[in-house]
Amino acid sequence: MNNNSNDPRWTDWKWQHSKSCQDWETLERWFKASNAPLPFDATDLHALTSIYRMGITPYYFNLISNFIDADPIYRQIIPHIHELKISDDELDDPIADDNPARGSRPLKALIHRYPNRVLLLPTAQCAVYCRFCFRKRLVGDTSHNPREEDLQAAYKYIESHTDIEEVILTGGDPLTLGDRALEKILQRLDGIKHLRMIRIHSRLPVVNPFRLTDTLGSMLAALSKPVWVSAHFNHSSEITATARQYIQGWVTKGIPFLNQSVLLRGVNDSPAALKDLFMSLIEIKVKPYYLHQTDMVRGTGHLRVSVEEGLLILKQLQGEVPGYALPHYVLDRSNGLGKIPLQNIYI
Repeated sequence: MNNNSNDPRWTDWKWQHSKSCQDWETLERWFKASNAPLPFDATDLHALTSIYRMGITPYYFNLISNFIDADPIYRQIIPHIHELKISDDELDDPIADDNPARGSRPLKALIHRYPNRVLLLPTAQCAVYCRFCFRKRLVGDTSHNPREEDLQAAYKYIESHTDIEEVILTGGDPLTLGDRALEKILQRLDGIKHLRMIRIHSRLPVVNPFRLTDTLGSMLAALSKPVWVSAHFNHSSEITATARQYIQGWVTKGIPFLNQSVLLRGVNDSPAALKDLFMSLIEIKVKPYYLHQTDMVRGTGHLRVSVEEGLLILKQLQGEVPGYALPHYVLDRSNGLGKIPLQNIYI
């Protein structure tokens, strides 16, 4: 695909973000530029995006090798007509972020599911809209963006709960915020004495690695508390020379990286695909941390692998990769009680 990849602004993360494909006309233009047939018409796309937004950065679209559903990038990001098939056991809120019975959402910008750590949601915006996202009900919806008073309430909550040791920035994608907004949030958290660490969950190292600028990396490295970045690579083809370069720029500043993957049918549901992913991550000094069982998100049945299949794949990987390269295979419970480590079933 030759979608403006020679544009001098290609490596500007803000340009990538602003040029994200979010409508039929742009998608049609990008497919034509790639000499690829569209898999559906405008009516189908409008039906799909009426229940789930579309967003694709030029960089990530450029990683598609074959414009067929078997391509691991294509399958993760291009809307599919199967998303209109919603089974009775699929949910809008599959891990019960907002379950009132759990009481784990005390504030708009904060989720407190585990005793010693909380999620801070500074934005509902993402760089891309993955077809399997467990927060598809809210990503991209500006009504879910917290106001300044929501963030201030979250800071006060964290300060008053001295058992909280870690704050995890998630969303949305926190790295879609500008440097000044991020600096304000991180410095505020850095000043809370009982916090021991900060974590940032982001898909941008995968879909817009240009966001990992030297300026932002230096700001993270200068904080007194350690900042861990959790990326979301699902296939080794996402680990490009560009992603490697920008991640290494931060690693050399002392910023450690984890990775969370989702087990996806037709993307990485084989021992060979996962071994290649995990070993490729280790090569760029990114620790495979979690392999998530696909959540029961509406319209994701075509992407879901059964737990039994997942366990068999993981069992086949035992001994094939070093222990430090094998992530925890986990299931997020729909009642909001958190993650179950599935390996325990066969161990």
